[in-house]
Amino acid sequence: MESTQRKLSIAIVSWFLALYPAFAQGQDRGNVAAPAPQPLLIASTGGPGKSFEAFFAALRHMESRGDYKAVNTLNFIGAYQFGEAALVDLGYVRRDGDLYDNNYGGGFTGKNGIRSVQDFLNNPRVQDKAARAWMKIMWRYIEAEKLSRYAWTRVGRVTLSPSGMLAATHLLGTGGLRQFIRSGGSNNIRDPYGMPILHYVEQLAGYEIPFAPEKPDVIAALH
Repeated sequence: MESTQRKLSIAIVSWFLALYPAFAQGQDRGNVAAPAPQPLLIASTGGPGKSFEAFFAALRHMESRGDYKAVNTLNFIGAYQFGEAALVDLGYVRRDGDLYDNNYGGGFTGKNGIRSVQDFLNNPRVQDKAARAWMKIMWRYIEAEKLSRYAWTRVGRVTLSPSGMLAATHLLGTGGLRQFIRSGGSNNIRDPYGMPILHYVEQLAGYEIPFAPEKPDVIAALH
């Protein structure tokens, strides 16, 4: 008989592939099993504390409460909750037959001295470096999907800042971000643990992203 863990893994993989075809490009989401959404202790409305460095601190808090050794029930790992597909894109893991089962079956490449899951968990510096590279990769995905044109656009009750868009993509891929935008912000889709995309868009809004458009003087509404 299959274990409960195996059944859950199969169900989640099917859910990802059915809902988010963009994941076939190697995108990934990472989110540790967490309680109901709670306000961040980090400011989210502009001013001091909104630097690029602060964005990563906020993302770590959202993903794992800042625990670099966190491993969730779907085997997403580290402070930023990376999965196999993201680590393949980042060059840390070799591609195997299934990018989404998070068994890291292709093995680690040795990049930056990382040869195992445990090596990755034990190295906060490498995790932070990977997170910075991952943001640039995700922004390229956002641009490729022509979603970057919605940066600083009012969608429903929120303004889509680049940092909020990156956070949403980290949670649910460009497919999830696209659905949210196309619905005018009404489709508040959730990850397998019940985390709503809107929570990431709002809580991680307004941080400086050096490779994304700057905030304009006038915020346009979605048409």
